[in-house]
Amino acid sequence: MKLIFGILLVGLWTLKASESARPRRSVKEADLDIYSFNVDCKVTSRYAHTVMVSRVANRANVSKEVTFDVELPKSAFISNFSMTMEGKTYVGVVKKKEEAKQQYDQAVARGESAGLVRVSGRKMEEFKVSVAIAAHSKVTFELTYEELLKRNLGNYDIVIKVSPQQLVKNFKIDVDVSESQGISFLDVQGKFLTQELKNAIQKTVTEDKAHISFAPTIDQQRKCPECQESILDGEFIIKYDVKREMSIGNIQIVNGYFVHYFAPVHMPRIPKNVVFVIDRSGSMYGKKIQQTREALLKILQDVNEEDSFGLITFDHSITPWKNKLVKATPTMIAEAKEFVNTIRDSGATDINGAVLEGVKILRIAKEERQVPERSVSIIILLTDGDPTTGVTNLEQIQSNVKTAIKEQFTLYCLGFGFDVNYNFLEKMALENGGVARRIYEDSDSALQLQDFYEEVASPLLMDVELQYLNNEVSSVTQSRFKFFYNGSEIVVAGQITDNDLDFLTTDIKAESVESALILTTKSPIANKDKISEKQQYIFGDYIERLWAYLTIQQKLSKTVTASEEDKKKLQEEALKLSLSYNFVTPLTSMVVTKPEDEGRNQSMVADKPQEGEAHEDDIDGNAYQYFSRSSARHHPMALPGLSGPPGYIPSRSKVRSYGSRVLRKSRNRFWKNSVSIPRPTFRTAKYLRRLPETAPTLTIATVHLLTMPPAPTFITRHVNIYPQDPKFIIPVPSRMHSLCFDVSVSAGTILQLIHDPDSGITINGKTDDAGKIMFQAFSIKYKDQYKVTVGLENITLHTVEDSSDQNWSWKSVQHSADKISLSLVKKNVMKIIFDNKVIKIMLLKSPGPFLWLNVQLGNFSSSSSGLLGQFAKGVSYEEKMVSLNNPSRIELQGHDLDVISKLETDYGNSSKIKVRCFVVDSNGDGLIDGPLSRYIMTDLFEGS
Repeated sequence: MKLIFGILLVGLWTLKASESARPRRSVKEADLDIYSFNVDCKVTSRYAHTVMVSRVANRANVSKEVTFDVELPKSAFISNFSMTMEGKTYVGVVKKKEEAKQQYDQAVARGESAGLVRVSGRKMEEFKVSVAIAAHSKVTFELTYEELLKRNLGNYDIVIKVSPQQLVKNFKIDVDVSESQGISFLDVQGKFLTQELKNAIQKTVTEDKAHISFAPTIDQQRKCPECQESILDGEFIIKYDVKREMSIGNIQIVNGYFVHYFAPVHMPRIPKNVVFVIDRSGSMYGKKIQQTREALLKILQDVNEEDSFGLITFDHSITPWKNKLVKATPTMIAEAKEFVNTIRDSGATDINGAVLEGVKILRIAKEERQVPERSVSIIILLTDGDPTTGVTNLEQIQSNVKTAIKEQFTLYCLGFGFDVNYNFLEKMALENGGVARRIYEDSDSALQLQDFYEEVASPLLMDVELQYLNNEVSSVTQSRFKFFYNGSEIVVAGQITDNDLDFLTTDIKAESVESALILTTKSPIANKDKISEKQQYIFGDYIERLWAYLTIQQKLSKTVTASEEDKKKLQEEALKLSLSYNFVTPLTSMVVTKPEDEGRNQSMVADKPQEGEAHEDDIDGNAYQYFSRSSARHHPMALPGLSGPPGYIPSRSKVRSYGSRVLRKSRNRFWKNSVSIPRPTFRTAKYLRRLPETAPTLTIATVHLLTMPPAPTFITRHVNIYPQDPKFIIPVPSRMHSLCFDVSVSAGTILQLIHDPDSGITINGKTDDAGKIMFQAFSIKYKDQYKVTVGLENITLHTVEDSSDQNWSWKSVQHSADKISLSLVKKNVMKIIFDNKVIKIMLLKSPGPFLWLNVQLGNFSSSSSGLLGQFAKGVSYEEKMVSLNNPSRIELQGHDLDVISKLETDYGNSSKIKVRCFVVDSNGDGLIDGPLSRYIMTDLFEGS
């Protein structure tokens, strides 16, 4: 029997070890020796080429499984990956995604495939691959990725994630920067950098070059003099900018390709007219609405006195602060702040009506000449959900907004969290000259909102166009831009078609606050080539690769708003470039064939995600995927038991993630999942998409977000990706496995789920005709004031005081009164709030029509009872025996309990993720307090 033990090294790399051993045997960390890990980043004129190399030796007498796990920027394209073992190098090959899928499926059919997992975070994406290495042998991993650094708020940022959680002998980061314009400043930052670690940084900056080296010794890495833990934990950031002047910009030419950087300075800002359209619907409850208020108060404080502004809040009704734009005088700002402090969450979501109201205010201001002729008019929409009232058809809303704006104004869409349809917001923004941005639910959400506003706070130019003679250049990237904002940069690249050309002619036309701006220059090509040749330590064809990178990015962006015919053409062009330059993009996959420990080869496939890509399949977030069969989101699991607040994403300091998900076809044997030491960095859970009905039986291991250190976990069950009957899922702090149980009762049995005498809330549920907990109805009673009945089709609210009833369908539910509100978060998710206690009920179609409960048990008192309520006071267990062949055994409440280790579907999460569970059979006997009969009621509202 094979058992896996693991050593997890986080951030820059991960190592996991597997060996043939008895179940209780431990693995010594010294068996796996990371004797070298180097990061080499070279930046030439903003284009970064980064190589990560990790060398690992297996000192043990048995084979070990090593996992190479690194983080790279979201904007980067992987261009190379290789593994070298026993003198042989296995190189990744970039292929068209359909071809890679075919190769992958063929490998699956042979039982030989393994997945190469990629997960995206806020700014970073994770690349992960594992391989078994023989006893007393070595492996070298090498990953290369490329990106164009984007200037934001006056800085270029080079970000390298550092979080080894282990002392490393040869740890080194080298960064070389070469900027022909000259370097105006360069700074190295990192929250984890103590004074001792700062001493390990060597920085040399000349006129146009810089070298940064970070090579801490073993002692410098220690948390304390005798500690074996590493203090390295965070982002190693290099910020810099280049010298600029008011001119045509900087043009560089190498090997028949040019790049033009344009970012003028010392220009007067253009007055701005901005309308903030703020979602205050019920789904903005709690932290979201609080952080929105905080951000708006700070933003209002920073609005320039030359600007005009307006405020609109909306739920199912639209509430303008004023019916017209006002100047940002101290008096108006003070009044606006008072209005912001009154914003409260309630109701449904009418995005269409709110945005059109914002357009109306801007249009009136323009027609009545309330704003300067040379000014910029923008709408900033902030929402956290789909439209649920008014016009709810997404395409109709996009059409209405585009027709109303008529290219006169710009729309920026900010999606708060992961309940938003990001694709919908992105298309609507791009069609109206703006961009979409996701605001992550975290402790710094207010700061994210402020940062976005700062990016667009100071427009310097309008209608910018960079022109080049057609007979001199071709294949030019985007050269027309609606605005140029202070602190940003315009980048244009292209090919020079005339080989005999001596000078490249460039014209720039734009509108400033004062007048039209026209600039012309001729750049000597021969001289530019000579300048580039002097940069010997930087790869020479960087402008050609920069051009390809930028072209692919822009073509993919255009597909969002293109017609089907144009979209196909754009994708074909982007695909051709991706293959030519060996880039892993959303249209390509990297295939790596690696050796298997049984002598067979395995094919690994990596795909690159796009923001919001998974939403169409009802899975939020984005991920590197197995041919769109898996996805990741940043949302914590919304479980029917203990969970975080609705929509809450834990901060970096609180979240740990464990393990990895591997998607493999099984052939007469179990696959393995290793024990993991926690990562003290923000990670995302990885989930499965729905597969076709002909999907094979798969072996899966899933990342699980918890808030405490883990216990050893082994997942070896074969799981069929057909709909599973639901189970109650109780997450357990400090444990990888949740506790799960089902109950078997007669048809239509009423079960008491939660009874909290302190809050006065009681929740009962009615089982289906087969006696399964696929609930057909829920009752929620609040003290002696309200009774809510939720069915598959209708919702009824009974007010005890006047014996009145109100009825809604699932499409129309909307109510707000004293201490109670009912609203739709999504078309199949209803939220009920009683005196700040949030209850979500989901209407599900598969594996059959039923209702599911999603609550935060931490909000209920420790005196609560019921099948779920009893766990409000917490539960814990100790693992006594974890067997690959099940059953396993745990110690719970002082007695041993046989359980089964398997994956269960969490129906409380819209993605229907898989959760690691210790399943307790026999109606939860040994887990729940007393016999099941204690929880059986005779009436939906009994037991209060």
